[in-house]
Amino acid sequence: MERRYTLESGEFVEIVGLVVDAAARGHGVGRALVAEAEAWVLEQGFDAIRVRSNVARDASHPFYESLGFARIKTQHAYRKALK
Repeated sequence: MERRYTLESGEFVEIVGLVVDAAARGHGVGRALVAEAEAWVLEQGFDAIRVRSNVARDASHPFYESLGFARIKTQHAYRKALK
């Protein structure tokens, strides 16, 4: 998790990496990690937590939605290599 600040959104907390080994999925590990993250966020005085999930990670979308996360936007990410 990171505390972030952007001009358009102000300060917020975002889960920037959450990966559960395939063998451990479906056993509540991810749910427990998110619950701990939420508790920390509340202790820090925030009232929300964000997470981004690549469109290619089909299995993660229902997981986050089952935890009460709501999709707020979709976007394209671009990269330009510079030599």
